[in-house]
Amino acid sequence: LGVSLYSVFLTRRTFIVSHRPYVWASNYGVIDPDKKTIIPIPFRVACRVKNSPARIIRTEVKITLNMKPLLVLTEKNLVRFPDETSEWNFGIGKEDFEKIMNRSNEDKSRLVRLISLEYSSLNGGKIYHYELQQSFNPIENQWKDTNQKAD
Repeated sequence: LGVSLYSVFLTRRTFIVSHRPYVWASNYGVIDPDKKTIIPIPFRVACRVKNSPARIIRTEVKITLNMKPLLVLTEKNLVRFPDETSEWNFGIGKEDFEKIMNRSNEDKSRLVRLISLEYSSLNGGKIYHYELQQSFNPIENQWKDTNQKAD
């Protein structure tokens, strides 16, 4: 009986892990077909979902300078489906981004972008979180990951 109960526990845990959605964010860019390089688009965030459909409860993108928020954007209540060749993006708005980038390179290098995703499977249940912290590299015109958390 003990072995059977332990087996049920392990099977249930494995089922949950293998059937839950996984959602994360990363830098957005496009491929230059001539040079075969990626051209960064720093005012956008790319998001992906894997494994199973996800209900995106809340997406927040915050840009701060010296811990003071310069921009906070939020999206709520989206549904996304996994696809190996697909992603969705979250744009800050080129004009707003240019206002933020209208600084010296020294100030730009102190910019921090915080991306927070809160999501669940389509039928609800456990709520999962993903957080990505990035700093801006003005030389490369791109965000660099500094910290990630997920559950």
